[in-house]
Amino acid sequence: MMKSICLSLLFLCVISCKKEVKNLPEDFDFGNTKDNTYTNAYFGLTFNYPEAWYQQSKHDIKAITDKGEKYLARENTKMGSILKASQINTAYLFSLFKYPVKEPQGYNASLSVIAENVGGNPKITRGRDYLFNSRELLKETPAGFEFEEDFDTKTLGGKTFDVMRAKATFGGYPVNQEFYSIVRYGFSLSFILSYTNEEEKAVLHEIIDSIDLE
Repeated sequence: MMKSICLSLLFLCVISCKKEVKNLPEDFDFGNTKDNTYTNAYFGLTFNYPEAWYQQSKHDIKAITDKGEKYLARENTKMGSILKASQINTAYLFSLFKYPVKEPQGYNASLSVIAENVGGNPKITRGRDYLFNSRELLKETPAGFEFEEDFDTKTLGGKTFDVMRAKATFGGYPVNQEFYSIVRYGFSLSFILSYTNEEEKAVLHEIIDSIDLE
C-alpha cells in the first residue's frame, strides 16, 4: 500500500517553508461527494470521478496519512517531523485510488486534492510559488524525484492553474506525477495525479478536465 500513498504525502512537506503556522478554521469545508461528484461550496469547486475507482473516506485518509507519517519518520527524521507539523494547516479534501488500498496490487494510481492555509505567507500569491517551495523539499525525499525544469499552466474550470511535472521511482515502480495548483480564497488548492501508464493518465485527466470553479 505504501508504494502508492507516500508520493502524494510527500507533497505536504512544503509547509516547513513557513515561519508562521495558521490552523485550519474549525468550520473548514472538506466538501461532499454524491453520485460520483465532489462538491466544495467554499472553493466553488465541483468535479466528477469514475465509479470504477475507489474514493477514500475521511477515516481512510487519516489512516493513510498516519502510515505515511510513520514511513517518512523512519526513512528521514526531518521529513517525518515536517509532515507531522504540516497537518495543522493542511487538509486532504479528496483522495481516489484505482484499486482498493488494502488489496495487493502493483503501483496504485491516484488523485489527491489538498488545500493548505497560505494566508500567513505573503510570498505565496499563485500556484507556482507554492510548487517551487514543494519542489525543493521533495528533492530531499527518498523517492528520487526528477522534475521538468519549467512550470506550465493549464486552464481548469475557467481558472489558470500552475503545473509541475515529475518522475520518481518508488518501490521499484517508475511513477509519473503532475501537480496542479492555484491560490484561492487564502488557500492553495492542489490536485496531485500519480500514474504509471497512459491509460491511467487518461482517466486522471478526464477527472481534472471536468473541474468547475465558480
